[in-house]
Amino acid sequence: MYKEIYVHTDDVAINIAVRKNKENKSNIIFVHGFLERWQSWINIMDLLPKNYNLYSIDLRGFGRSGRTLPNHKRSTWASDISIILRKLDLKDIFLVGHSLGGPIVSSVSSTNKDQVSGVILEDPFLGHKAVDKTGRGNRGKLVAETIDNSKSLSEAINRLKLLRPDWREDIPIEIATARKFTDSFLLEVPRKFKDDFSIDEVYKKISSKTILNHSNPDFGGINSTENLRLLNKLNPSIKIKKWQNSGHNIHRDFPEDFCNLIKNFINN
Repeated sequence: MYKEIYVHTDDVAINIAVRKNKENKSNIIFVHGFLERWQSWINIMDLLPKNYNLYSIDLRGFGRSGRTLPNHKRSTWASDISIILRKLDLKDIFLVGHSLGGPIVSSVSSTNKDQVSGVILEDPFLGHKAVDKTGRGNRGKLVAETIDNSKSLSEAINRLKLLRPDWREDIPIEIATARKFTDSFLLEVPRKFKDDFSIDEVYKKISSKTILNHSNPDFGGINSTENLRLLNKLNPSIKIKKWQNSGHNIHRDFPEDFCNLIKNFINN
């Protein structure tokens, strides 16, 4: 159903999963979070009607895209996508960004104003220290160590299933695979790449219609009420929808509801 293609920027090939029909006018671009890949969106993509063109991107250093360079910065990801949208010559674009993907698509919406019609943010990084009411950080560290200490992908998947029997069957597969496909440079702690653009300025400059989907911190969401208040001061035009029963991954927890939100956002 999805054809994977490479689009080359000035210095790297970016892998993109595509489902399109030349008669369609609206284009949806999905951008994943840190330590993920384009497949993190596949359940949403499967649910969306065929009258949308879909593009799900492997950010540089993730999935099947090219590797990072020593001068890598956060803005590099945004620049890559900006170049890709120009090369694909798309119009009526709706950008969907999760977590790290949030500030990235927000930046792209400003640099590609003539192409972007709207922005959908899913529990995005807002530039402040992430809330962690559920011990997500410690669990994530244990998951990372489990994968990195495994000799093969299959061993990592099996060990994750034992570690987290509460997970759905597909989650250990996707998490282990995504991490194994991640550029080792991006896995280094402390991180060596620079956060070189102002997150506040990125959100302040959004002019397209935008909705921010806020995950409940009690279930693993990363943004506090104070973070939302500060964002509202920066850009009051950003609409906020609160998901009281979802953690950080709304699109995984409630795929049908999130899919309906995307459709309603585009059509209204």
